[in-house]
Amino acid sequence: MITNMSTISLIDKAATPVNHSFGPASRVAENTARWQDREHNSGIAAGFSTYSLTLREPTATGGVYRVKATLAIPKLDLTVPAVPKVLGVARVNCEFIFPDVMSDQDRKNITKMFHDSLTQDSASAVGDNIAGITLPY
Repeated sequence: MITNMSTISLIDKAATPVNHSFGPASRVAENTARWQDREHNSGIAAGFSTYSLTLREPTATGGVYRVKATLAIPKLDLTVPAVPKVLGVARVNCEFIFPDVMSDQDRKNITKMFHDSLTQDSASAVGDNIAGITLPY
């Protein structure tokens, strides 16, 4: 658990995996933490990959917590170095909705199960389906 803003290291799935270090970045809104990978895409601001985490607490008894994690990775055209162009942005928006009656262990369980659904090295993970843009059959 990150208790204060520190660097997040994420490893991609390239043939030779690359470590992407996301350092703390400026806060863009209340209840939002943000990190950026400023090392890749030639250090061009438009190409900074960004990870953010937002927390909304219940507004009434019996309400829900909403935790949203977002990862955005731009693709740049650097053929003309003086004029980099954003070709597109790959983005993941993941929202966890927890009724306030759920325990810390309940929240850990669903978070781990979701993680495993994407990353397990088995036929039951859907991460490669998502990357390959295919549904299981």
